[in-house]
Amino acid sequence: MRWLALGALLGLSACSSVQYVPCPTLVTYSKADQAALAAEIKASPKPETVRWIGDYIGLRDQVRACQK
Repeated sequence: MRWLALGALLGLSACSSVQYVPCPTLVTYSKADQAALAAEIKASPKPETVRWIGDYIGLRDQVRACQK
């Protein structure tokens, strides 16, 4: 009987192993910050910088989707 109770307890505890993963918070950038970054990219458009910005945009889109 003890083994049956232990088996039932272990079986039920396996169902409650769902973990909550919170969404990160998005940083809000001012229009001045955005304009300064755009000016820097236009002044020296390095391909790796443009790629990194694209990756960052993708990450921000994923955070927005997570927050919905």
